[in-house]
Amino acid sequence: MMCGLRPRQLLADPEMDNDMATTVDAKAIAGTLYDTLMGSAKEQLQSAASKLSSTGGDDLAQRISAALPADAMPQVRNFLLGMAKEGLLDQVSDVADAFGRLTTSPSAQAVESVVTSAVALSADQQAAIIADLRARYGGDLNATFDVDASLIGGLLIRVGDRVLDNSLRTRLSAVQRNMLTS
Repeated sequence: MMCGLRPRQLLADPEMDNDMATTVDAKAIAGTLYDTLMGSAKEQLQSAASKLSSTGGDDLAQRISAALPADAMPQVRNFLLGMAKEGLLDQVSDVADAFGRLTTSPSAQAVESVVTSAVALSADQQAAIIADLRARYGGDLNATFDVDASLIGGLLIRVGDRVLDNSLRTRLSAVQRNMLTS
């Protein structure tokens, strides 16, 4: 049992003193775990797709069990059962291919971001924002800058599916809502 764990630290030996702990890059470990899990799921889906297309029969659950290895991830098994229930088992190969494209190494996929401001930003301001976004979301980030005068001031930043709205328009809307409800 590992004792004395602190966030972002892992003991090299459980019997060592806490002061001897070595710092571990949690993001790197999470990335490795993600790659391992997604790689296993991708391999299992691709393997099952080829086996399911070549087998026939009425018992779908039995066909899926036969197509998967004994140590298959339960998520992959449940996913295939769901596809079978919806009558989409003939499309497993296409899904496995799409999943394979989506699960390539996260570092190989550029993160798209859009920064919207009320006025055009200078090159120095844009560089500072890009540097901050890359520090938060990784070095492979594509940023585009837009101008929307209706923001009045502040920034609206979209990174992937995350949105940070620090615009004056949003703040004024919040004040207006508070005034109307009181």
